[in-house]
Amino acid sequence: MIIDIHQHYLPRLPSYPDEVRQAWLYQGSRIQGYRDVPALIADMDAAGIDQIIWQGEYFRHAENCVARNRVVAAALAQYPNRLQAFASIQPAHPDAIEQIKRARGAGLLGVGELNPAAQGFSLRDAAVLRALAFCADEGIPVLFHVNEPVGPAYLGKVRTPLVAFYECAARFPELKIILAHWGGGLWWYEQIPAVKSALRNVWYDTAASFFTYPDTALMAHMASMVVPDKIVFGSDYPLHPVGKPEQWLSQWKATFAEACPTHLRAAWMGQNAHHLIHQPTRQLRGSPVHIAPLSMATPVVVVAEQWPEKLNILARWNIAVTEETPWWQTITHALSESGHGPEVHDQVLQLLQN
Repeated sequence: MIIDIHQHYLPRLPSYPDEVRQAWLYQGSRIQGYRDVPALIADMDAAGIDQIIWQGEYFRHAENCVARNRVVAAALAQYPNRLQAFASIQPAHPDAIEQIKRARGAGLLGVGELNPAAQGFSLRDAAVLRALAFCADEGIPVLFHVNEPVGPAYLGKVRTPLVAFYECAARFPELKIILAHWGGGLWWYEQIPAVKSALRNVWYDTAASFFTYPDTALMAHMASMVVPDKIVFGSDYPLHPVGKPEQWLSQWKATFAEACPTHLRAAWMGQNAHHLIHQPTRQLRGSPVHIAPLSMATPVVVVAEQWPEKLNILARWNIAVTEETPWWQTITHALSESGHGPEVHDQVLQLLQN
């Protein structure tokens, strides 16, 4: 079975006047196509794609997510064996978990596409963490928009701290995570054993990679060496290159299938996506990155979350925990960056442990 895990249901130009970013993306676009269900099914047949999964648009307003899910659920009913979808949600909304439950009840399989920068939330927000914990507990896959943090500007590109997605995977090792658009290159760091362990339940889709990484064969070759079991085929259709007709789906599917190493083609083109969505979470070993009892190896982010009353102690040594503080930064690292050496370690630790 050939599965495209990343498309969008766009039968026409969407009308959400209070969603400024979405209006900006679509208005006058030369690369955004629109396909209703009959046209999409015809395109799938021509491309030899058995099933597609619509990803949700990353709306800021929860009510627009609810409306979008309702429309998509109705569209799925036309071809239930060919069409599937993830739920669009605003994860920072107090009712995010209830929205996920309703979407699942309507037949939607996962949550996504989520975009922290575009939707105005942080992966450290308490409400967002509750929603992700629920998905982890229920085995619900979550797909994030992740673009490369370097290179030229283009419509849809957002500020993307890759460390935030690494942190998310470390917090929730049971959560099935899909990072869109080759994960912004995060997969390359899986050559580091500790990173590979933290990202062991993370997959990477290939949606829209024809824009950023034109050498598809080279990308496939590198991925086959680093993350051979973690690639899932995606197109971002009906998005297409400038001047390309709607037949682009056939062209991209053929291009990527040809680029896949022979022994991985079946997995990348469908088996991985099927197992990711329908099978239980991978057997995991270990636990989230929380270190207890408190020590010099404790990340300062964990101090801020588990012992917020101790932040005033860290502040004496000019250590502040912000949204930009990396997940891996331990108390030792933070002291060093603030200009303090080992001579103060015992004093700081004693104060923190009292």
